[in-house]
Amino acid sequence: MNLMIIARRFVVIMLFAAVFAFSFSVAVEHAGRSGAQSHFGASFTCVQTGAPYCTTVQ
Repeated sequence: MNLMIIARRFVVIMLFAAVFAFSFSVAVEHAGRSGAQSHFGASFTCVQTGAPYCTTVQ
């Protein structure tokens, strides 16, 4: 009987973990869809230093 209780608790905990993981992945994916493009690790030279935006030359 104790094994059945442990198995039931494990299933409930895993369901909560799955719901949390799914909602967290949706939140991270939504935050990653911003309009700004990130060029991580790329080196660019800014041509217009006085402008609020930067035109890049590779």
